[in-house]
Amino acid sequence: MKKNTSCGCGGHDSCPPKMECDTVKSHSGECSITPFALAGTVEERVVLADVVLQTQVEADIKLPTFASDIKHIRKNVKLTQCKVIRNSFDPTNLTAKLFVEGFVHKNIQYAEDCHGCIKDFSVNVPFRCFQVVPLSQEALFPFGEFSIKNNILERREISKDGHGADDCTTGSLHFEIFTEPVQCKLLFAVVDEWDLFRNHDNWGRFNKITEKMDVVLGLKLFQLQQEPTPIPTPTGGNGFGAPETIIDRFRGIVGR
Repeated sequence: MKKNTSCGCGGHDSCPPKMECDTVKSHSGECSITPFALAGTVEERVVLADVVLQTQVEADIKLPTFASDIKHIRKNVKLTQCKVIRNSFDPTNLTAKLFVEGFVHKNIQYAEDCHGCIKDFSVNVPFRCFQVVPLSQEALFPFGEFSIKNNILERREISKDGHGADDCTTGSLHFEIFTEPVQCKLLFAVVDEWDLFRNHDNWGRFNKITEKMDVVLGLKLFQLQQEPTPIPTPTGGNGFGAPETIIDRFRGIVGR
């Protein structure tokens, strides 16, 4: 039976748009542009690491009918998640936490009896693992520099009698920092397995396969970065100073 998700009660894995109840009228003014000296003019894909991930998987597969022999098993690996996040205990950002989920898609062809009848059965065997991985280049996780728990700074004015805050006037400074995610690419996959035939009938046929798999994945971790380069000092001397970064300009705006 097909699941009905038209009521908005869930069932979607992708991120949906924010719900809006109304659209209000607004008045906008002119825009102001303020350039800042972010050194480096090219964004490029920086390879952070090439890693080999290995995990063990055990699964029981129930065939729809009894089999006398397995003729062929075709295997394909598919990742459903490959997420890299900051390692909170590494201030150098030269390690990261890697979360991987996926499945091994198996197409099993088997014989039911001695009369040449071949059956075809497909199944997905899921796997998941997580690990801290070393990086050959520093990953950019600028949000890790901030210790504010809530990213809204509230402004309040004192009331006319001076006895507390004015409940009819309030303001806030809200900020968001958008970073390039560390991306992941599957380079190769190796599945090494043993198949154990279980649950035999009186004729020696079986309808259960216990699989013990060693899944090996080759992964490339990379991130889109704008590599900063030294720029001349404002004095015009021969020395070079550090370029202004996005974080420097952000701190100047929010006053931190």
